Amino acid sequence: MNSSIVETPKADPQKDCDTRGIAIDHVGISNVRYPILIAGWDSTRQETKEVSMSLKVSLAPNVRGIHMSRLLEGVHHWSGALSINNMEKFLSMIRKQQESHTATVDCRFTWFVKRPTPKTELPAWQGIETTWHGHQDNEGSTVGYTLDIPVTTLCPCSREISDYGAHSQRGWVKVKLEWNAHDEIISPQEIYNKLQNAGSAPIYPLLKRADERHVTMLAYQQPAFVEDTLRKAALILKDDTRVKSFELHICNEESIHTHDAVASLSFTR
Repeated sequence: MNSSIVETPKADPQKDCDTRGIAIDHVGISNVRYPILIAGWDSTRQETKEVSMSLKVSLAPNVRGIHMSRLLEGVHHWSGALSINNMEKFLSMIRKQQESHTATVDCRFTWFVKRPTPKTELPAWQGIETTWHGHQDNEGSTVGYTLDIPVTTLCPCSREISDYGAHSQRGWVKVKLEWNAHDEIISPQEIYNKLQNAGSAPIYPLLKRADERHVTMLAYQQPAFVEDTLRKAALILKDDTRVKSFELHICNEESIHTHDAVASLSFTR
């Protein structure tokens, strides 16, 4: 004899009222690896990237928990490409899902730019670690991005005291830019093109002999401490009135020391 089993709906503890009176600034999920269509790194391309996302919202003091599954559902059902220009809409969607006062998103991926060799002009691709990020509350939305840009730096002191040669190393220009969501936003491609020259010489994925000679000689002619790289990058950004604020972190992976050399500053116009 067939019998049907009727399941009684179970309670949802996340909807419970919390009486401890503690509001939570940020709660959500991180390290979400997912394929997302990305647009806006430059003016022409859209590409599907494997991204690592962090999605967080605020939680009222009288609510026990958020619906974390809805965060991933929102990512999966997002229509079209995610870009800085539509980040405000993405944040609004998350806030509405969770009935939260604030939403914060970070979306990390690697964007590949065409990077031909400087003299022989052979084609190559260079990956730039990129993060889209945004925050929204009842006052409005801020959006922006972070880039990790590799450079070469050659030590001025080493060049001065050595009879020949000087030590050089790979440096990193990490820049974080943010705008009001309705301001004019500079493309990451443009910022990369400018800040790759903040050190002693740019870095390339591919170099033939003529290219290597060019890069090493250029670096020797433009020695730079970590402080020099930081100040040069800051001046480049401050000269562009579209940049409202920025954070800069410079790291030199020292080639003759066991430590790194670092410097940082922030600026608001």
